Amino acid sequence: MTTTPKKPPASRRRSSKPASVPPSCGTCAGTGETTTTVLVGRKRREINATQTALCPDCFGTGTV
Repeated sequence: MTTTPKKPPASRRRSSKPASVPPSCGTCAGTGETTTTVLVGRKRREINATQTALCPDCFGTGTV
C-alpha cells in the first residue's frame, strides 16, 4: 500500500471590498450638468429659457 501525500487545506476565499464611492460634486449635485438662464441683447436681459452645459468643476463626471 502506497501513501499519497496530503494536500494542504485550500485557503478561504475572501469577498472583495466594495469600491469606495467618490463624493458627488457640490455644484451640479452629481448630475454632471448645470443650467443657466439665457441672456439676450446688448443689455443682457433674461428670457424664459434655460440651457444646460457641463459642470465646470467636475467636467461632467458628477464626482469631485
